[in-house]
Amino acid sequence: MEHNDQQVQYPRYTMQWLGVQSLIIVCVAFILAVIVSCLDGFAHGRVESGLLAANSYKIISDSLIYCFGIIVITSLSIVLVEIVFRKAVNNLQYILIEMALALFYLLLVAMAEKMPFIASYIVVSAMTITLIALFVKGITRTPKAVALITAILAVEYTLMYILLILGSMALLVGSLSLFALIALAMYFTLKLRVENDELTLKK
Repeated sequence: MEHNDQQVQYPRYTMQWLGVQSLIIVCVAFILAVIVSCLDGFAHGRVESGLLAANSYKIISDSLIYCFGIIVITSLSIVLVEIVFRKAVNNLQYILIEMALALFYLLLVAMAEKMPFIASYIVVSAMTITLIALFVKGITRTPKAVALITAILAVEYTLMYILLILGSMALLVGSLSLFALIALAMYFTLKLRVENDELTLKK
């Protein structure tokens, strides 16, 4: 009989686990966001070398502020996948996913040197989404989990691009998006239940 090593053994999903996992996610995301912020100077150097267009540099520089948020939101979505589908994701796998999300920005600089920014953004977004989706598929072997993460990533990168090109309207749209995100988080926390010391999501 085939044995799925990723199947969770009871009990795993306790409130303590959720707290520790969230703390690890935020800490790793913060470290990666700090590292990614260094790309601003690197990209500026590429502009001075004539390798990167100045307008592409400005958009890339503005995009760096979203790194922390995208990593945290995506990683917490993986936590939700763990709870809902009862498929274990270890810390190394979380870190690899977060590193892929951080690598997005370096790839964006590299691609933007060779093609228009919009084309490079689409290509790098598609690469990142596909990589993480395939990784989640390998971990969970659950099509619904893969579809959920793919949809979340697609929304994140679409929204980030919209915010980057909106200019003065970016603050308003970004604030409304955060409001909607908090409302969604509140909705899911209302559905969280602890049964026999185990976290479950009420359907």
